[in-house]
Amino acid sequence: MVRKSFYILISILLTSLSVKSQTKNDQDFIKIYYHTFKEERVDKMLRIGDSIYQTSHNEDHKIRSLVIMGTAYSRQLNASKSIKSWKKIDSMAKKSGLSDWEALANERLASEYLKLNLLDASKQFLNRAKAAGKSLSNSIEGRYIYAMLLETEALQNLEEKDTVSFIKKIKNNQAYLEKIQKNEVTDFLLGKSYLKLGEVYVQKNSLDSANNYFHLADKKLRDSKIKSDAVTNATYYRGLGNIALKRKKYDEAEAFLLKAKNIAFVQKNKKESDFVINDLRKLYRLTHNHERLLEISPIKDSIDLLKKNELVALADQDFKEEAAKKNKFAGYFHILIYVSAFLFLVMIGLYFYYKKQKRKNRLPFEKIINGLNAPLENECAEIVADTEPVRNHFIKDDSDKGTETDTETEVASSFYISVEKEEELVKRMKDFEHRHLYLDKKISRPKMASLLNTNTKYLSYIIKKYKKLDFSEYINHNRINYITKKLYKEPEYRNYKISYLAEICGYSSHSRFADIFKRQMNISPSEFIAQLQNRAENKF
Repeated sequence: MVRKSFYILISILLTSLSVKSQTKNDQDFIKIYYHTFKEERVDKMLRIGDSIYQTSHNEDHKIRSLVIMGTAYSRQLNASKSIKSWKKIDSMAKKSGLSDWEALANERLASEYLKLNLLDASKQFLNRAKAAGKSLSNSIEGRYIYAMLLETEALQNLEEKDTVSFIKKIKNNQAYLEKIQKNEVTDFLLGKSYLKLGEVYVQKNSLDSANNYFHLADKKLRDSKIKSDAVTNATYYRGLGNIALKRKKYDEAEAFLLKAKNIAFVQKNKKESDFVINDLRKLYRLTHNHERLLEISPIKDSIDLLKKNELVALADQDFKEEAAKKNKFAGYFHILIYVSAFLFLVMIGLYFYYKKQKRKNRLPFEKIINGLNAPLENECAEIVADTEPVRNHFIKDDSDKGTETDTETEVASSFYISVEKEEELVKRMKDFEHRHLYLDKKISRPKMASLLNTNTKYLSYIIKKYKKLDFSEYINHNRINYITKKLYKEPEYRNYKISYLAEICGYSSHSRFADIFKRQMNISPSEFIAQLQNRAENKF
């Protein structure tokens, strides 16, 4: 007993250590996960994400590693690879039923397509994100994802030039974030939303409000320590440059705009580069600096070409993905065709087999019906008339064996039967049949011999001579004929169960009745009844 208790204690301790070890591993992973977003070097982020993905056996860890990689590619402004990562996350999340990650993946896809000015695609993915977002958990990460959904929806309004809806939604987003516990993530999300709000207020010429939001954005982004992508930094300096430009502080405006241009160009961000080049062209027109204006114009053309190339590359990626899906479907479609053709041939085969079986069953059925419709010429009296002239016979007696056998040819000695006696036995057998005494479940050869007032030797001789059957065959033949006539002449019998029909004609076993019926009539009792029903229906 002590030893058993000791083993139980050891088992509990080992389980506890295993759980604690797993918990510690999860905690260490989460620390690495969040710390990676503070990494300045995108290439290092990608290495960390790839390393975690290759070594993770946990689905949640694998998805988080892909989140790192998708974010890194987004920060690197590699839209194609970022989209590929987020689509993979979406697929994994759907299979595992992880609605939080599914919502995030589709929200990020909406954001990436929005950066490429593909508004319809962006809306499509945002709708998917919202659908998945209905099952968002109440965790802190679930709340972050909901805030990001609000922001992306607001940015879509901005892309549609609906600034009123944008301001309303972005401020709702900020109010929601303020309610969440203050931390680096909420600071980062607030910083990005303040930045976009500042841009809109520049367009509305609310310069003081714009300036205030830009500085709030800068503070929040610095406090968060999460590294922003190049677009965020370029947007910040471009926003300050536009405020200075509207205030006619041209030197200050140029300094900020050139900072924005350098960041956008180094990172090869086509969209932001396009914005900042347009702002610089406006500045140089206002300051009549034609020399710098001539330098900027060719750059604008090259940016347009780069934008077009990126969209083509992205479209090509989507085309390849769709082509792969179509090829996969085509493969399945061919298999479906082959399977359908095979099933069609099987069905045809079964149809012809059914028709053949039906014809096969129809022949014995028609034979039975013809027999039932013919005049009843098979009674014992008629049988006597059709046989050879009656004469005295000697038959062999097997009484010395002391056993009863149903094989009349195997007898040990002979005995004499007169013509008169033979005729009398035939009449008694006919009476036996008319009274349906063969339906008795306990009928036997001795019992029948007693009913005919004879012995078993004479009985076997008479049955063999006039019916060409042994005793068992004779009883079965009469019983099956009896029930066949009942089914044919009295339709109510067709509604009875096979087991009850078996009982009516003297069988205690349903299966034995069905087997004997099939052997005698070449058709099962159920098929015979079905044919009778069909025949009756076709008459009307």
